[in-house]
This record gives sequence, C-alpha cells and structure tokens, in this order.
Amino acid sequence: MKTQTLFSITAGLLVCATAFAQQGQIAKWDPAMAAANAVVDTNGVKWIDGKYLPIEGRWTLGDTKHYYSRLPDTVTTNVNGGVRGMRGHTSGMLFHFRTDSKFLVIRHKPLNGWHAMPHMTEVGTSGWDVYRLDKESGKWRFVASNHGAAADKGNPGARVKRIAWRAGDECIINLPLYNGVKEFSLGIAPGANVEAPSPWASGVTKPVVFYGTSITHGGCCTRPGLGFVNIVGRDLQVPVYGLGFSGSGVMEFEMSEHLAAIDASCYVLDCLWNMGMSTGNNRRGRNVDQNYEPFIRNLRAKRPGVPIVMAEQCDVFCGGPNDKDKCIKALYEKLIAEGWKDLVYLPKDKMYTGDFDGTVDGCHPNDLGMRSMADAFGDAVRKAIFKK
Repeated sequence: MKTQTLFSITAGLLVCATAFAQQGQIAKWDPAMAAANAVVDTNGVKWIDGKYLPIEGRWTLGDTKHYYSRLPDTVTTNVNGGVRGMRGHTSGMLFHFRTDSKFLVIRHKPLNGWHAMPHMTEVGTSGWDVYRLDKESGKWRFVASNHGAAADKGNPGARVKRIAWRAGDECIINLPLYNGVKEFSLGIAPGANVEAPSPWASGVTKPVVFYGTSITHGGCCTRPGLGFVNIVGRDLQVPVYGLGFSGSGVMEFEMSEHLAAIDASCYVLDCLWNMGMSTGNNRRGRNVDQNYEPFIRNLRAKRPGVPIVMAEQCDVFCGGPNDKDKCIKALYEKLIAEGWKDLVYLPKDKMYTGDFDGTVDGCHPNDLGMRSMADAFGDAVRKAIFKK
C-alpha cells in the first residue's frame, strides 16, 4: 500500500485544551508534529485516523489512557462515579477541518457498542453527523448522519458510510453524545487533502465550557449536532467544550478545578437538575446550598475575568422558580453586591417556550426543546462574551 504524509498540526493543537481553537496559528505549523500517515486502499480511498484530524472538545492537558476523553485519568473519588464513568463519552466533541475531496467516507466503531435508549435514538447516543459551512450564507448546514451506514467487513462493530462532499468546504463531524469512540477514520480521495479550518467567524478562540446534567450531555435529541451545546457553537461561531454528565453534574469542588484548568472564554453552569437542597430534598454531597458557592468562588479565583453564566433549572411544568433557583438567584445577587463582573443570570422562563412539546418525558428536551434551549443559552453566552 502507498503511504503518504498527510499534514502537520500545530504543537498547541496536541498540547493544550484550548489549542483546538487556535486556528489563527495555522501558518505556524510545526513540521516535527507531522506524525500522520494516510493509507490509500484498493478502493481508491485515502484513510486518515481520527487521531490526526483537528479536534475540539477533547481533554489534552494531562494524561488520558483513552484518546477521546473529556477529563483526565486523575479524576478522583472526590468526584462521583458517574463523572468518572462517562468522561469517555464524546458529548460536545467534534472534528473540524476543510477538505478538497469530493467525497467523505466515515468509518466508526463506538467505544461501548451500538446502542440506543428508550427515549433517544442510536444516532444520537452512539453515532455521528456532518455539517458543512455554507459559503454564501455563512451558516452551518446539516449534510448527513450515520443512519444507513453498513457494517465494515472484517472489522466487527464498525460501520462505514460514504457521502458526497463539495470540495473546499469546511466540515464539522459531531461525535456521539452518550457513547465514546473506539475507532474513527476519515476517507477522502487519494489526491485530496485535509486542512485545519479557518478561524471561527466570531473571532473567539477559546472554548465556551458547558458543565451540567444529562440535558447538557445531549439527552435526548435525535442526533449529536442537535444537542444544545453543539447548536450554540454553530449559532455563535465559537468553539465549545461539553462537560454534561448524566445524573452526575453536582458541582463537587474538584470539578471546579478541572473546569478552571481549561482556558475558557466563558463558563456555563447548568447543574440544578442533579442537585438537591439540605433543607427539603436533601442529597448529601450534592446540595445546591452547600456546593454551588464554593464551586463558583474557586472557579472565579482560578480564572478571574472569565465570564460565568448561572442557569436556573429548565422545567416546563413547575410554573416558576423552585428552591434551588431561588438559592442561586440569592447567591447571584450577593456576588453582584460584592462587585463581581461578567456574571450572567439565566432564568428558566427563557429556556422552554411553554408549549409542552419540547421534551420526550417532561424533562429531557427533544429536538424542538434543544433548539429552544440553544436560543436561551446562546443569548446568555452572547451577553457574557460579546456584551450584547
């Protein structure tokens, strides 16, 4: 087989958690990082391992045994088992590049096998979807998902799908929300190349970091690109980092350390669904009135000047703020009185549109609900980082 060196990527792309957003440094690629080998098979497809594609949302600050990880292996028992168990999920993670190939072939094997949930599709939990940047409108357009992908002969558990591509377009491939990636390869035409993308149109180079619950994780939209975190990224043309952990976003102090390790443009805190109150619905070690203030104070101390969005609990049925909402609203007002700047408060009435059609179960958003959530969170993030 013929082997060709594909391309080199910036040293920063592989070294720091925010380097995936440093597209402005593309002209300074380091030739020493040209480790990728593209293999041309007998069908005339040049294959590139996903480990050599420009990627966003992946943890790169410390050692991770698993390449597609959102947090380091050093997460301790001070953080609940759900976070440790789901840090290999690729929610919010995506490949972002440009190619002059006239087709793409995607070969993918999920980390935990192909699976769905009773209220969420296999495409959303375990699959991928593709977007292209429309040059005329400047907007991202859906192209395809893994729906209909065929079994990859000789590679049990992997599936492969070929799609037409407009040569020269910028591409996003969103990775699974409720699963990880065991293997991923991109196939392009033998004479084609893959390049790092242009800078995000917004000019923002550091990621917006979302930390939260199953809803932030992506439950329960039909495909990865419809998770509200990914929608916000496309709408605002900013890089995103998804740290949603189903049932497990409870603001342990250690998690503030992990968030602060990421050089972010903005932090979004959306954990209330997974938390309780020491008075009332007591969830020991997971209470808003005990965990929230130490968490946010440490985050601000470690990343002074970085905007923070404080989100109430999205809830279509409650009819108004609950005790947890009131608790963080009081904290917000306290911090503002202390002189905190760049602190944005997002009330729940901005999240769902009130038509009751936005969820699959009264809680988790469907695709309609995700759009509503993205509009609300997008407005809050826009206010936080663009001041408007």
